[in-house]
Amino acid sequence: MKTINILGSCVSRDSFGMFENDGGFHIERCVTNSGLFSLCSPKLSETPICCEEDFPNSRHYHQRCGTLDINKNVFEYINEVDADYIMIDLGTLFSRNVMQVQLTNETDPEHFTYITKTPALIENADFLNRAPFTVLKIFNSCDDEFTLMAFVYEYAEMLRKHFEPKKLIFLELRLAEKYIDSDGKIQFFKSEILVNKKNKYLQAAYSILKQMIPEAHVIKFPNTEVIGNGQHKWGLGTLHYVTEYYSYVLDSVRAIAYAGDRDGEKIMLKSIRAVYESLLYQRYVSTVNGEYSLKNISTISSKMIRHGEEITVCFNASGGTGEYVYDTYIKKKNDTIWQPLGSRKNGIIQYKPKYFGTYEICVKVKDSNNIIKKEYFEIVVR
Repeated sequence: MKTINILGSCVSRDSFGMFENDGGFHIERCVTNSGLFSLCSPKLSETPICCEEDFPNSRHYHQRCGTLDINKNVFEYINEVDADYIMIDLGTLFSRNVMQVQLTNETDPEHFTYITKTPALIENADFLNRAPFTVLKIFNSCDDEFTLMAFVYEYAEMLRKHFEPKKLIFLELRLAEKYIDSDGKIQFFKSEILVNKKNKYLQAAYSILKQMIPEAHVIKFPNTEVIGNGQHKWGLGTLHYVTEYYSYVLDSVRAIAYAGDRDGEKIMLKSIRAVYESLLYQRYVSTVNGEYSLKNISTISSKMIRHGEEITVCFNASGGTGEYVYDTYIKKKNDTIWQPLGSRKNGIIQYKPKYFGTYEICVKVKDSNNIIKKEYFEIVVR
Protein backbone atom coordinates (compact mmCIF):
# COMPACT_ATOMS: atom_id res chain seq x y z
CA MET A 1 0.00 0.00 0.00
CA LYS A 2 1.40 3.39 -1.04
CA THR A 3 1.79 6.05 1.65
CA ILE A 4 0.81 9.70 1.29
CA ASN A 5 1.68 12.81 3.32
CA ILE A 6 -0.56 15.86 2.91
CA LEU A 7 0.16 19.57 3.24
CA GLY A 8 -2.59 21.88 2.10
CA SER A 9 -6.34 22.04 2.69
CA CYS A 10 -9.27 19.73 3.36
CA VAL A 11 -9.57 19.07 -0.39
CA SER A 12 -6.48 16.86 -0.45
CA ARG A 13 -7.52 14.97 2.68
CA ASP A 14 -11.12 14.52 1.47
CA SER A 15 -9.88 13.08 -1.83
CA PHE A 16 -8.93 10.02 0.21
CA GLY A 17 -11.19 10.32 3.25
CA MET A 18 -14.41 10.29 1.22
CA PHE A 19 -13.69 6.66 0.34
CA GLU A 20 -13.46 3.42 2.30
CA ASN A 21 -9.96 2.73 3.64
CA ASP A 22 -8.79 6.06 2.20
CA GLY A 23 -9.18 4.68 -1.32
CA GLY A 24 -6.45 2.10 -0.83
CA PHE A 25 -3.75 4.51 0.39
CA HIS A 26 -2.24 5.03 3.80
CA ILE A 27 -2.23 8.66 4.96
CA GLU A 28 0.79 9.09 7.21
CA ARG A 29 1.09 12.82 7.98
CA CYS A 30 -1.51 15.51 7.31
CA VAL A 31 -1.50 19.26 8.02
CA THR A 32 -4.35 21.29 6.52
CA ASN A 33 -4.64 24.54 8.44
CA SER A 34 -1.39 26.47 7.88
CA GLY A 35 -1.42 29.42 5.49
CA LEU A 36 1.51 30.46 3.30
CA PHE A 37 2.24 33.57 5.38
CA SER A 38 2.94 31.31 8.35
CA LEU A 39 4.72 28.51 6.47
CA CYS A 40 7.14 30.95 4.85
CA SER A 41 7.95 33.13 7.86
CA PRO A 42 10.55 32.52 10.62
CA LYS A 43 10.05 31.07 14.07
CA LEU A 44 9.26 33.37 16.97
CA SER A 45 11.64 31.42 19.15
CA GLU A 46 13.88 28.36 18.96
CA THR A 47 12.09 27.04 22.04
CA PRO A 48 8.44 25.93 21.69
CA ILE A 49 5.83 28.65 22.12
CA CYS A 50 2.98 26.26 22.89
CA CYS A 51 1.95 22.62 23.14
CA GLU A 52 -1.21 20.69 22.30
CA GLU A 53 -2.43 20.88 25.91
CA ASP A 54 -2.75 24.66 25.51
CA PHE A 55 -5.86 24.08 23.37
CA PRO A 56 -8.18 21.93 25.53
CA ASN A 57 -11.36 22.99 23.72
CA SER A 58 -10.22 21.54 20.38
CA ARG A 59 -10.14 18.03 19.03
CA HIS A 60 -6.70 16.47 18.75
CA TYR A 61 -6.25 17.16 15.04
CA HIS A 62 -6.85 20.89 15.53
CA GLN A 63 -4.58 20.90 18.58
CA ARG A 64 -1.78 19.37 16.55
CA CYS A 65 -2.18 21.63 13.52
CA GLY A 66 -2.39 24.76 15.67
CA THR A 67 0.71 23.84 17.65
CA LEU A 68 2.70 22.98 14.52
CA ASP A 69 1.73 26.30 12.92
CA ILE A 70 2.70 28.48 15.89
CA ASN A 71 5.95 26.62 16.60
CA LYS A 72 6.79 26.47 12.87
CA ASN A 73 7.37 22.71 12.89
CA VAL A 74 5.10 21.80 9.98
CA PHE A 75 7.80 20.62 7.57
CA GLU A 76 9.62 18.67 10.30
CA TYR A 77 6.39 16.92 11.27
CA ILE A 78 5.57 15.98 7.66
CA ASN A 79 9.08 14.58 7.24
CA GLU A 80 8.88 12.37 10.33
CA VAL A 81 7.57 9.68 7.97
CA ASP A 82 9.19 9.03 4.60
CA ALA A 83 6.06 8.64 2.47
CA ASP A 84 5.91 7.59 -1.17
CA TYR A 85 4.28 10.91 -2.14
CA ILE A 86 3.51 14.32 -0.64
CA MET A 87 0.24 15.88 -1.79
CA ILE A 88 0.39 19.68 -1.95
CA ASP A 89 -2.53 22.00 -2.62
CA LEU A 90 -2.94 25.76 -2.28
CA GLY A 91 -6.34 25.74 -0.63
CA THR A 92 -4.92 27.72 2.30
CA LEU A 93 -3.52 30.43 0.02
CA PHE A 94 -6.31 32.81 0.99
CA SER A 95 -6.24 32.53 4.77
CA ARG A 96 -8.80 34.97 6.16
CA ASN A 97 -7.03 35.19 9.52
CA VAL A 98 -3.33 35.92 9.19
CA MET A 99 -1.84 37.16 12.45
CA GLN A 100 1.29 39.31 12.58
CA VAL A 101 2.86 38.61 15.99
CA GLN A 102 5.92 39.58 18.02
CA LEU A 103 7.45 38.20 21.20
CA THR A 104 6.10 40.20 24.13
CA ASN A 105 9.49 41.56 25.27
CA GLU A 106 10.81 42.21 21.74
CA THR A 107 11.83 45.83 21.13
CA ASP A 108 12.96 45.63 17.51
CA PRO A 109 9.89 46.39 15.33
CA GLU A 110 11.43 44.37 12.48
CA HIS A 111 11.47 41.17 14.53
CA PHE A 112 8.02 39.74 13.91
CA THR A 113 6.48 36.78 12.17
CA TYR A 114 3.15 35.49 10.91
CA ILE A 115 0.99 32.70 12.24
CA THR A 116 -2.39 31.42 11.09
CA LYS A 117 -5.48 31.91 13.23
CA THR A 118 -6.23 28.20 13.08
CA PRO A 119 -9.33 26.52 14.57
CA ALA A 120 -7.27 25.84 17.71
CA LEU A 121 -6.86 29.57 18.31
CA ILE A 122 -10.49 30.30 17.47
CA GLU A 123 -11.76 27.56 19.77
CA ASN A 124 -9.41 28.58 22.61
CA ALA A 125 -9.59 32.37 22.53
CA ASP A 126 -8.15 32.71 26.05
CA PHE A 127 -4.79 31.36 24.84
CA LEU A 128 -3.93 34.74 23.32
CA ASN A 129 -4.34 36.37 26.74
CA ARG A 130 -1.52 34.28 28.17
CA ALA A 131 0.59 33.68 25.06
CA PRO A 132 4.22 34.90 25.15
CA PHE A 133 3.62 37.04 22.09
CA THR A 134 1.67 40.14 21.12
CA VAL A 135 -0.70 40.27 18.16
CA LEU A 136 0.22 43.32 16.07
CA LYS A 137 -2.57 42.92 13.54
CA ILE A 138 -4.93 40.41 11.94
CA PHE A 139 -5.63 40.59 8.22
CA ASN A 140 -6.80 38.71 5.15
CA SER A 141 -3.94 37.37 3.03
CA CYS A 142 -5.68 38.74 -0.09
CA ASP A 143 -5.31 42.25 1.33
CA ASP A 144 -1.59 42.11 0.54
CA GLU A 145 -1.41 40.70 -2.99
CA PHE A 146 2.28 41.55 -3.51
CA THR A 147 3.46 39.75 -0.35
CA LEU A 148 1.08 36.86 -1.00
CA MET A 149 2.54 36.12 -4.43
CA ALA A 150 6.09 36.67 -3.16
CA PHE A 151 5.46 33.97 -0.58
CA VAL A 152 4.41 31.58 -3.36
CA TYR A 153 7.94 31.78 -4.78
CA GLU A 154 9.41 31.26 -1.33
CA TYR A 155 7.03 28.37 -0.71
CA ALA A 156 8.23 26.65 -3.87
CA GLU A 157 11.82 26.97 -2.65
CA MET A 158 10.87 25.53 0.73
CA LEU A 159 9.09 22.58 -0.86
CA ARG A 160 12.18 21.80 -2.92
CA LYS A 161 14.35 22.12 0.19
CA HIS A 162 12.27 19.87 2.46
CA PHE A 163 10.94 17.23 0.03
CA GLU A 164 12.16 15.18 -2.91
CA PRO A 165 10.69 17.01 -5.92
CA LYS A 166 9.79 13.76 -7.71
CA LYS A 167 7.62 12.76 -4.72
CA LEU A 168 5.52 15.93 -4.82
CA ILE A 169 1.98 15.86 -6.21
CA PHE A 170 0.50 19.29 -6.94
CA LEU A 171 -3.29 19.21 -6.74
CA GLU A 172 -4.72 22.14 -8.69
CA LEU A 173 -7.76 23.84 -7.15
CA ARG A 174 -10.32 26.43 -8.15
CA LEU A 175 -12.95 27.98 -5.91
CA ALA A 176 -16.46 26.92 -6.95
CA GLU A 177 -18.76 29.64 -8.29
CA LYS A 178 -21.93 27.55 -7.86
CA TYR A 179 -23.24 24.86 -5.54
CA ILE A 180 -26.09 22.38 -5.19
CA ASP A 181 -28.50 23.28 -2.40
CA SER A 182 -30.49 20.81 -0.30
CA ASP A 183 -33.31 20.75 -2.87
CA GLY A 184 -30.99 19.86 -5.72
CA LYS A 185 -31.08 23.38 -7.19
CA ILE A 186 -27.85 24.83 -8.58
CA GLN A 187 -27.18 28.23 -7.01
CA PHE A 188 -24.49 30.92 -7.25
CA PHE A 189 -22.26 31.75 -4.30
CA LYS A 190 -22.90 35.32 -3.18
CA SER A 191 -19.21 36.24 -3.48
CA GLU A 192 -18.99 35.39 -7.20
CA ILE A 193 -16.76 38.40 -8.07
CA LEU A 194 -14.32 37.66 -5.24
CA VAL A 195 -14.24 33.99 -6.26
CA ASN A 196 -13.19 34.94 -9.80
CA LYS A 197 -10.45 37.20 -8.44
CA LYS A 198 -9.09 34.51 -6.13
CA ASN A 199 -9.14 31.92 -8.92
CA LYS A 200 -6.83 34.16 -10.96
CA TYR A 201 -4.42 34.22 -8.00
CA LEU A 202 -4.64 30.44 -7.75
CA GLN A 203 -3.86 29.93 -11.43
CA ALA A 204 -0.84 32.22 -11.15
CA ALA A 205 0.36 30.50 -7.97
CA TYR A 206 0.15 27.02 -9.45
CA SER A 207 2.02 28.21 -12.54
CA ILE A 208 4.83 29.37 -10.26
CA LEU A 209 5.00 26.03 -8.44
CA LYS A 210 5.04 24.03 -11.68
CA GLN A 211 7.69 26.28 -13.20
CA MET A 212 9.99 26.12 -10.17
CA ILE A 213 9.51 22.38 -9.50
CA PRO A 214 9.00 20.77 -12.92
CA GLU A 215 9.78 17.31 -11.50
CA ALA A 216 6.54 17.28 -9.49
CA HIS A 217 3.48 15.34 -10.56
CA VAL A 218 0.45 17.51 -11.38
CA ILE A 219 -3.25 16.71 -11.11
CA LYS A 220 -4.79 19.39 -13.29
CA PHE A 221 -8.11 20.96 -12.46
CA PRO A 222 -10.85 19.74 -14.83
CA ASN A 223 -11.39 21.93 -17.87
CA THR A 224 -15.05 22.35 -16.99
CA GLU A 225 -16.97 23.78 -14.09
CA VAL A 226 -16.75 21.97 -10.75
CA ILE A 227 -19.50 23.03 -8.38
CA GLY A 228 -19.78 22.98 -4.60
CA ASN A 229 -21.97 20.68 -2.56
CA GLY A 230 -24.26 22.26 0.03
CA GLN A 231 -24.61 18.84 1.69
CA HIS A 232 -20.85 18.28 2.01
CA LYS A 233 -19.83 16.67 5.31
CA TRP A 234 -17.94 19.85 6.27
CA GLY A 235 -20.78 22.13 5.19
CA LEU A 236 -21.13 24.61 2.35
CA GLY A 237 -17.88 26.10 1.05
CA THR A 238 -16.19 27.10 -2.18
CA LEU A 239 -13.69 24.24 -1.73
CA HIS A 240 -16.27 21.62 -0.70
CA TYR A 241 -16.97 19.98 -4.04
CA VAL A 242 -19.36 17.43 -5.46
CA THR A 243 -18.36 13.77 -5.14
CA GLU A 244 -17.14 13.34 -8.71
CA TYR A 245 -14.21 15.72 -8.13
CA TYR A 246 -12.84 13.58 -5.28
CA SER A 247 -13.23 10.45 -7.41
CA TYR A 248 -11.27 12.21 -10.17
CA VAL A 249 -8.45 13.08 -7.78
CA LEU A 250 -8.29 9.60 -6.29
CA ASP A 251 -8.17 7.94 -9.73
CA SER A 252 -5.43 10.39 -10.74
CA VAL A 253 -3.35 9.58 -7.64
CA ARG A 254 -3.71 5.89 -8.48
CA ALA A 255 -2.39 6.60 -11.96
CA ILE A 256 0.61 8.47 -10.55
CA ALA A 257 1.32 5.76 -7.98
CA TYR A 258 0.99 2.74 -10.27
CA ALA A 259 1.59 3.85 -13.87
CA GLY A 260 5.22 2.72 -13.73
CA ASP A 261 6.76 5.55 -15.75
CA ARG A 262 6.11 9.21 -16.48
CA ASP A 263 5.03 8.67 -20.09
CA GLY A 264 2.41 6.14 -19.05
CA GLU A 265 1.36 8.41 -16.20
CA LYS A 266 0.76 11.35 -18.56
CA ILE A 267 -1.39 9.22 -20.87
CA MET A 268 -3.45 7.88 -17.97
CA LEU A 269 -3.91 11.30 -16.35
CA LYS A 270 -5.05 12.80 -19.64
CA SER A 271 -7.56 9.99 -20.17
CA ILE A 272 -8.91 10.17 -16.60
CA ARG A 273 -9.30 13.93 -16.84
CA ALA A 274 -11.24 13.66 -20.11
CA VAL A 275 -13.63 11.08 -18.62
CA TYR A 276 -14.42 13.22 -15.57
CA GLU A 277 -14.68 16.43 -17.58
CA SER A 278 -17.39 14.81 -19.66
CA LEU A 279 -19.11 13.44 -16.56
CA LEU A 280 -19.04 16.77 -14.71
CA TYR A 281 -20.30 18.63 -17.77
CA GLN A 282 -23.22 16.26 -18.33
CA ARG A 283 -24.32 16.19 -14.70
CA TYR A 284 -23.87 19.82 -13.69
CA VAL A 285 -23.10 22.22 -16.54
CA SER A 286 -25.63 21.08 -19.14
CA THR A 287 -28.50 20.50 -16.70
CA VAL A 288 -31.95 21.79 -17.63
CA ASN A 289 -33.07 24.92 -15.72
CA GLY A 290 -30.32 24.49 -13.15
CA GLU A 291 -31.88 21.26 -11.83
CA TYR A 292 -29.82 18.48 -10.35
CA SER A 293 -30.49 15.24 -12.21
CA LEU A 294 -31.41 12.99 -9.26
CA LYS A 295 -34.96 11.60 -9.53
CA ASN A 296 -36.87 9.34 -7.18
CA ILE A 297 -38.90 6.91 -9.29
CA SER A 298 -39.80 4.42 -6.57
CA THR A 299 -43.21 2.74 -6.76
CA ILE A 300 -45.66 0.81 -4.57
CA SER A 301 -47.48 -2.43 -5.40
CA SER A 302 -51.00 -1.04 -4.94
CA LYS A 303 -52.93 1.99 -3.75
CA MET A 304 -55.56 -0.21 -2.03
CA ILE A 305 -55.13 -3.47 -0.11
CA ARG A 306 -57.23 -5.66 2.17
CA HIS A 307 -56.48 -5.75 5.88
CA GLY A 308 -53.93 -8.50 6.52
CA GLU A 309 -52.21 -8.06 3.14
CA GLU A 310 -48.76 -6.58 2.62
CA ILE A 311 -47.83 -3.46 0.69
CA THR A 312 -44.58 -3.65 -1.30
CA VAL A 313 -42.38 -0.60 -1.83
CA CYS A 314 -40.04 -0.95 -4.81
CA PHE A 315 -36.98 1.29 -4.78
CA ASN A 316 -35.74 2.98 -7.92
CA ALA A 317 -33.92 6.20 -8.83
CA SER A 318 -32.08 7.79 -11.73
CA GLY A 319 -29.52 10.53 -12.19
CA GLY A 320 -27.46 11.97 -9.38
CA THR A 321 -24.16 10.34 -8.60
CA GLY A 322 -22.80 7.28 -6.88
CA GLU A 323 -24.62 4.76 -4.75
CA TYR A 324 -28.24 5.34 -3.71
CA VAL A 325 -29.59 4.82 -0.19
CA TYR A 326 -33.35 4.58 0.37
CA ASP A 327 -35.15 5.34 3.65
CA THR A 328 -38.85 4.53 4.01
CA TYR A 329 -41.42 5.92 6.48
CA ILE A 330 -45.14 5.36 7.09
CA LYS A 331 -47.92 6.99 9.13
CA LYS A 332 -51.71 7.13 9.38
CA LYS A 333 -52.90 10.03 7.25
CA ASN A 334 -54.01 12.20 10.17
CA ASP A 335 -50.95 11.45 12.32
CA THR A 336 -47.95 13.79 12.51
CA ILE A 337 -45.19 11.33 13.43
CA TRP A 338 -43.59 9.17 10.74
CA GLN A 339 -42.53 5.64 11.66
CA PRO A 340 -39.37 4.28 9.95
CA LEU A 341 -39.76 1.09 7.94
CA GLY A 342 -36.08 0.63 7.17
CA SER A 343 -33.11 1.65 5.05
CA ARG A 344 -31.91 -0.13 1.91
CA LYS A 345 -29.42 0.37 -0.90
CA ASN A 346 -31.74 -1.34 -3.37
CA GLY A 347 -34.58 -3.84 -3.67
CA ILE A 348 -37.92 -3.70 -1.84
CA ILE A 349 -39.54 -3.34 1.55
CA GLN A 350 -42.78 -5.10 2.48
CA TYR A 351 -45.09 -3.94 5.25
CA LYS A 352 -48.38 -5.22 6.68
CA PRO A 353 -50.52 -2.38 8.15
CA LYS A 354 -52.03 -3.19 11.54
CA TYR A 355 -55.26 -1.22 11.18
CA PHE A 356 -57.90 -0.22 8.66
CA GLY A 357 -57.72 3.29 7.22
CA THR A 358 -55.66 5.55 5.00
CA TYR A 359 -51.85 5.55 5.24
CA GLU A 360 -49.10 7.71 3.78
CA ILE A 361 -45.72 6.35 2.76
CA CYS A 362 -42.60 8.46 2.18
CA VAL A 363 -39.55 7.16 0.31
CA LYS A 364 -36.35 9.20 0.49
CA VAL A 365 -33.47 8.50 -1.86
CA LYS A 366 -30.04 9.94 -1.11
CA ASP A 367 -27.03 9.82 -3.45
CA SER A 368 -23.29 10.25 -2.80
CA ASN A 369 -23.64 14.04 -2.80
CA ASN A 370 -26.13 13.67 0.09
CA ILE A 371 -28.88 15.19 -2.06
CA ILE A 372 -32.30 13.82 -1.08
CA LYS A 373 -35.39 13.42 -3.25
CA LYS A 374 -38.69 12.37 -1.68
CA GLU A 375 -41.65 10.53 -3.14
CA TYR A 376 -45.02 10.22 -1.34
CA PHE A 377 -47.73 7.56 -1.73
CA GLU A 378 -51.18 7.11 -0.25
CA ILE A 379 -52.71 3.69 0.34
CA VAL A 380 -56.10 2.61 1.68
CA VAL A 381 -56.45 -0.47 3.91
CA ARG A 382 -60.03 -1.84 3.80
